[in-house]
Amino acid sequence: MIAPKLCTEQTTIVDRVSISNADVKETPAFIHLPSELLVEILRHLDCRSILRCSSVCHELNKVIDSSTELQYHIELALDCMLDGPPSALTVSERLEYLRTLRRAWALFEWKKEVRVPMPGFCQAYELVGGVFAKTSSSGGIHNHSGSRSLISSWLPSSSDPGHTLVRNDIGISARDFAIDPSQDLIALVKTDEDLATDSGYIEVYIRTISSNIQHPEASSPILRTLTSFPMTSAFIQIVDDVVGMMFWMELEGPRITIWNWKTAQMLVDRDGDHLPSHISDFSFISNRAYMITRGIDGGSIQIFTFGEHEHEITQVASLSLPPLKSRTHIVHSGIHTGPFVAKCHPDMPSWSNQEERMYVLSVQYIQVDPEVPSARPRFFLFFKNSTPLRYIRKYREQKEANPIEVSWEEWGPRETRMLHHQVPYQWLRYVHGHRVVFPVLSGNMQVLDFNVRKTKRHVFAPQRDSRATTEIVDYPSTISADIIFPGPVETSLPYRVCQRDELKGFSGVMIDERRLIGLKSPSFADGDMKDLYVFVF
Repeated sequence: MIAPKLCTEQTTIVDRVSISNADVKETPAFIHLPSELLVEILRHLDCRSILRCSSVCHELNKVIDSSTELQYHIELALDCMLDGPPSALTVSERLEYLRTLRRAWALFEWKKEVRVPMPGFCQAYELVGGVFAKTSSSGGIHNHSGSRSLISSWLPSSSDPGHTLVRNDIGISARDFAIDPSQDLIALVKTDEDLATDSGYIEVYIRTISSNIQHPEASSPILRTLTSFPMTSAFIQIVDDVVGMMFWMELEGPRITIWNWKTAQMLVDRDGDHLPSHISDFSFISNRAYMITRGIDGGSIQIFTFGEHEHEITQVASLSLPPLKSRTHIVHSGIHTGPFVAKCHPDMPSWSNQEERMYVLSVQYIQVDPEVPSARPRFFLFFKNSTPLRYIRKYREQKEANPIEVSWEEWGPRETRMLHHQVPYQWLRYVHGHRVVFPVLSGNMQVLDFNVRKTKRHVFAPQRDSRATTEIVDYPSTISADIIFPGPVETSLPYRVCQRDELKGFSGVMIDERRLIGLKSPSFADGDMKDLYVFVF
């Protein structure tokens, strides 16, 4: 159906309606339009605007409440989701799927538990888009020559038993890799030992997961960058059309390299001479923005954007961490978020909004005052992707000449939640969208959900026989000053805590949109990884 054209008179009337005036006596003229036409007009608005319109008058509220399409539009936004690709599913069926998934996570009631065999040693691993993949080698953790075998498992869902693809020889020895199943994409980092003697290159192979051949959208099968020394450690990430790595080399500091994997163009290549000092970690914000963590001057998160050319790298903001006492320093700060996927799986009715995600900053401090007892406390700082995105927009709108300096008081107390670091993570991929797995001293694993809404759509009565405990934390928490901070650190980002005893005994729990995945073997340990314990929502 072709959308009707909106005449100036109609849109002007809608814009002029005051939603705050409770004494409106006359029904606006546009309300007398047929309800089908009103729905067609309203469907072009965002969630917030639709909700505002529902407050204009009883008649308009009735139209919005009775429209399945508008309700689906509203509830997608409230759940930080996006509509999936066209399919045979009706809007009503998509809305029911969305509500069922929301209820399952809110009550922490999964539908089934499945064991997925994952035998052999784990050298490198990924969990993206419902696919768990790992490389392994017979040499175990002591084998530094990489791995030539790859196992990819499409994990079970409520309607699909899943399947596994095993490749005993991928043709190269890989030390690390990243995947995006929505693009059938894998980026394999070739080991230094497998390169020609003194070649001086780091190579990333761009292939398909399904066939292990050059990806059809890649103009070159290999991305390269020249190095002076062997690489000691690296972490590779994929975001839509870019592949990025932060790696360290012998005798040199960190280096950040980002390519457009489709064109093979290098977009960012910064080493120690062109990077800020005291860098600890790196993470993407989008396919054209990233952030780094720094451990000097109390610590900060620095935000950068980049374009289609290497010189188009701009620092747009610096977010300060809580102030420190004298002689207190940051030992390390690492940042982690969930994986990015470029598009929705064709069988899914909806998918996570890639801009609605959480970041987890882990920070370890040290007090070097000889008169103070030695201690190295750790903390987690949780914040939403909307924070760095807002400063990127502000920088562009105000056409700033210098990076925006943001003090802790300006952003931290309202937009973050700081918690004590109780138990270290053994496995990554503990963040997906607005949910974070959080290990606690009891040996259990909690899930912290930072999309807290108190609308009627998000409140569910707990079941009598429920095994889950849930609690909404919408009040501030305070970290005492102690030996680290000059005063108490108060943060207030609300979240829901979910917990079940079935998650005890795991060395780590990963998370994606529809699953929790428990692992019992320690990460990167010699021996058989055995099984994945998949809890399907």
